[in-house]
Amino acid sequence: MNLSMLSISTAGIVFSVLGGIVLLSAILFMIIVPFKAWVVAIFAGAYVPSYKLLAIRARKIDVMILVEAYIQSKKGGFGFSFAELEGYYLSGGNCKALLSALYKAKNANIALEAEKAKAIDLAGLDLVGLVDSAVKAKTISIDNISALTQDSIEVIVQVNVTVKTNLKRALNGNDENTLRDKISSYIIGKIALSGNHKALLSHPQTLTADWQKAKLDEENFFSIISLEIGRMELGRDVGSEMAIKRAEKEKAYALISIEKQKSEEVLRELQMKTAVEEKKADVLSAEAEVPKAIADAIKEGRFSVMDYYKLMNLQADTALRRSILTDEKAKKPKE
Repeated sequence: MNLSMLSISTAGIVFSVLGGIVLLSAILFMIIVPFKAWVVAIFAGAYVPSYKLLAIRARKIDVMILVEAYIQSKKGGFGFSFAELEGYYLSGGNCKALLSALYKAKNANIALEAEKAKAIDLAGLDLVGLVDSAVKAKTISIDNISALTQDSIEVIVQVNVTVKTNLKRALNGNDENTLRDKISSYIIGKIALSGNHKALLSHPQTLTADWQKAKLDEENFFSIISLEIGRMELGRDVGSEMAIKRAEKEKAYALISIEKQKSEEVLRELQMKTAVEEKKADVLSAEAEVPKAIADAIKEGRFSVMDYYKLMNLQADTALRRSILTDEKAKKPKE
């Protein structure tokens, strides 16, 4: 009886110890191994060995990101191995964006190879955004495109461009700014070839009639679906402005010419006045010599005092006559 009870107690102790070891092992397993990720992978049908998860955690990698990506790869049928996703993540790739983009492309029947998608993502581009724009077209608005028609009228145009992303050219194609520049140059050239602005306003579609032939989206990662004129308006009348400027210029030249003539006339008048003053100075100088000459003549006996008085009376009589004549002219009424 005592031996039997001892045997049962020993077996209980052994089982208890074994159970404790198992429980402790389970606890240690759940602590050391990413248990949640391991269970999620098993129930999702994408089993990942626990030692791989443990190794990933040891490298301080978010285990759940890789597990979810692996599950998505399995369910989407993309065929990525867990090791491949791990290597892609370590190289700087976004596993979630990669698989989301591939899934969207697959549902939209858009050809997108896995390696191409990886290259786009690793290049730093918005892979999901590019796929979205390849599935659903977007509209690009280009405002204030202006040029002169041949009749010198400025025409201002706003263009709406409907585009889709061409994933085949996503890496080596030109960007949206380049496409905007090419379309702007195309519209400017069309406006410049228009002979009459009125005809252009009546038929704005002539600006975009043959955009396909121009191959505007060549070497661009956007493919143009449609190109339409959103708004057209008139700007400056450059021809009239140039005519006004020419008239103002000619007026300025005429004023300069008139001022030049006035200056020349003033100069000539000053020169004449100067000449008159010089002549008056000569007369005064000559008159100053007369008394001296008379004195010399009287002294030498060639001229008497009586002759001198007669000369003075003659000069006085002449001055009086001139004064009377001047007064009569002044009193005479003008006709």
